[in-house]
Amino acid sequence: MPKIFIAAANTATDKACLERSIINPVERQAVIKSFSDATYPELIDIERRGRGFFAWGYPTEPAFVENWFHMGIGDFVLVTFDGAYRYYGKVLGRYENQRAAAAIWGGSDADSSARELLFFLSEPISLSLPLAELRDYLPPAADRFVQLSDEVMERIEGDFGTVERFFRHRLLNTNVGGPVLDMSGIIRLSEREQAKMQAFDPKSTKDGRERIVETITKRRGHPQMRQSLLAAYDYTCAVTGCNAPDALEAAYIIPYRGKYTHHSSNGLLLRADIHTLFDLGKIAVDTRMMTLVIADELLETSYRILANRPLRYPKEDSQRPSTEALDLHRRLVGL
Repeated sequence: MPKIFIAAANTATDKACLERSIINPVERQAVIKSFSDATYPELIDIERRGRGFFAWGYPTEPAFVENWFHMGIGDFVLVTFDGAYRYYGKVLGRYENQRAAAAIWGGSDADSSARELLFFLSEPISLSLPLAELRDYLPPAADRFVQLSDEVMERIEGDFGTVERFFRHRLLNTNVGGPVLDMSGIIRLSEREQAKMQAFDPKSTKDGRERIVETITKRRGHPQMRQSLLAAYDYTCAVTGCNAPDALEAAYIIPYRGKYTHHSSNGLLLRADIHTLFDLGKIAVDTRMMTLVIADELLETSYRILANRPLRYPKEDSQRPSTEALDLHRRLVGL
C-alpha cells in the first residue's frame, strides 16, 4: 500500500523554492546535467510520467534521512503551508544529489542548496484545504517532513480501501478551492435554484419547445466539432458502440484549449448519458491501455459494465483523442 508523507513549507525560503520546483517545473537541463549518463533513461521516464520535472528535497539530517529512505515510487506527498494542504503528487523517484539540489534551488542560499535528499513528483495538483478538515486522519499541524504512521495508513485502508480513494473522497471531491468541484453537487444546487425561480415552467408550449431545442443543440456541442467527430468515429459512440446519430454528442475533453478547443483531438463522440458521466467526472480514460476508469459509485449501477472497457478511437492519428488531454481530465476528476 502506498505511504503518505507531509511536507510543510512555511518559511519564506521554502515558499521561494516551491515556486522553482513545485508550482513551476524545473528547467530540463538543470536536472539532466546534474546526473550521470547512467541515470538518463530513468530521468526521461520521470519527465514523461510527471509531465516535466517537479521536485522537493531536504538536508541530510537524521529525521529527514529516515523518512526519505522509507519513501518509495508511488507514495503520495502532501505539501502544506499557511495552515492548509496546497499541493499533492506521487513520488516518481528519489536521489541523493547535492549537485542537482544546487541546480534546482540555487547554490547561493544555504538552505536551498542543502536539499540533496531530493525526490521527483508527478505534476502537483493544486489544493486549498485547511489542515483541520482532515484532522480525523492527518495531523492538525505538520512538522517539516513527516510520514504517516502504519496505524493511520491501516485505518485509511480499512475505511476507504485504497489511498487513491481516500484522496479522491477527502481531498478532491469535497475541496471547493482545489482542482475539482463536485459537479454533481453543483448541478443539484443549480436545479434547486432554478426550481425556486420556476425556470422549468415555460409560459407556453412554444417556449417549451424552443427551450428543448436550444438545450439539445448546446449539449450536442459545436456543430462543426460534432460533424467532425461523427465522421471520425464512423457515427459510433467511442464507449458503447451506439450508432444512433441523434443520441451522439461531441464531448470536449478539456473545456478550453485555446485554438485547439474545437479540434477532434480534444473531443470524444459519446452517447448522451455517457457524455454526462464524463463531464461529471464519473468516467475517465486510462491512457496506458486506453481503457475506461469509473467512479466507485458507478460500480453499484448498471454502468459497472463500463469498467476497463476499451475506448474506440479513429484510425487517423490526427483525429485520435489527445492522451495529454485525457490524462489531464483524469487527474482533475480524481480517478
